[in-house]
Amino acid sequence: MNNSVVVRDEKRVSGIALFLMCVLATVGFGLAITYSSGIFGGVANTSALPFVIPRWVVIALPPVLFFHLGLALFLVLNENVYTENGRMVRGWTWAFWLTLFVATSITPFFIYYNMPIAAYIMSSITTALALGTTVLAYKQSIRGGVVMTIFFIVVALLMVYLGFWAFA
Repeated sequence: MNNSVVVRDEKRVSGIALFLMCVLATVGFGLAITYSSGIFGGVANTSALPFVIPRWVVIALPPVLFFHLGLALFLVLNENVYTENGRMVRGWTWAFWLTLFVATSITPFFIYYNMPIAAYIMSSITTALALGTTVLAYKQSIRGGVVMTIFFIVVALLMVYLGFWAFA
């Protein structure tokens, strides 16, 4: 009987530290970018909205979205990757996630400076990136994929709303 054991010496960040880095950095940087876009002026700067969203939703939505992004990143990074294919998927996940983070952060700029077509285009790009990131997250972590699915649904609904605004 062969009793072979593979031991991997890896230095990993603890789960709590990884969680705090992912979530706090995502929420902190995301909110700094988003709230400097004029979001506090709110919907008063926009014209011809299909229906007016309450101010508390306008202010509360970005932290929720960025928390979901950070949580999904944590759940994906918390999984071990040992294969070459897994490392490739992890690299593409990083690329999609970073692009999604930037797109999510700058989309409010177009909304609150009353650019409906640009806001719709950016939200469409954000939705496409969210779909890609969701698929990549599912390849690494079911829980990360579920969190990204929630993010994708919210962003897709925002895209539909902005489409009504842009083409109404």
